[in-house]
Amino acid sequence: MKPRAKLRMTLLAALMMLYGVVATAEEDKIAAEVIEKAQSEGAVLVLVGLNVPWQREDALNDDGIFAQRQAIHAAQQQLLAELGGTQHKVVRQYQEIPGIALEIGSDAVTVLEKSPTVTNVLADRPVIASRQEDQPPAPATPRSEKSKAPGNVPVEMFESAKSGDTVLVLVGLKAPWRPEGVLSETLITAQRIAIAASQDYLLAELTDTEYRVTRRFRRIPGIALEVGLDALKILDRSAAVTNVLKDRPAKPKN
Repeated sequence: MKPRAKLRMTLLAALMMLYGVVATAEEDKIAAEVIEKAQSEGAVLVLVGLNVPWQREDALNDDGIFAQRQAIHAAQQQLLAELGGTQHKVVRQYQEIPGIALEIGSDAVTVLEKSPTVTNVLADRPVIASRQEDQPPAPATPRSEKSKAPGNVPVEMFESAKSGDTVLVLVGLKAPWRPEGVLSETLITAQRIAIAASQDYLLAELTDTEYRVTRRFRRIPGIALEVGLDALKILDRSAAVTNVLKDRPAKPKN
């Protein structure tokens, strides 16, 4: 497996297991927004953490990797058997991490809540809120077809970087997120750890490119960077990135 794919799998496993541990201290293992969306929209995309002992595969020998993958597969099959007769669709079955991505209805939510096979259930897409200091960067405003880029980075940023200049950017990251005001202290800590893991993953992708960290956010899934053209190309196609916005230079303190 390529290094980027390994990092992605490790990050996803860490997020799911982290929130699974936190969920044991909470009343429910399914977030309220997952239940509400299933009821209001009829279906919701989720990541389901499974009750399987897990280690990173680079810490295991071949026999250990095989046994762990078999255990993950068995847990997935067990859960799908439990979901028989409910509204559900498999989006992705993971081999290397104890989880499965599903689209589910409200009847399946009830099964997941009661299942001993399940450790936790996360929304498969982060909550998008209006831009404030303690909220993630909002998605970029839709551009015209002439200026529309196929990836995460607006075309005009590439134009600036082509001249040899660096560009200040705000990068939105894929990480489970809710406003801290609605979270317990334990969940706040867990969410901040997940955000830091997302940032570390992106910085690993940017190795050997021209970039500088201008600010690492603790409360939102994002990071502020100064980047060159080579780093912009990585951001444009990175699976860890939701969107890239132009940033402003920091105002000097009085």
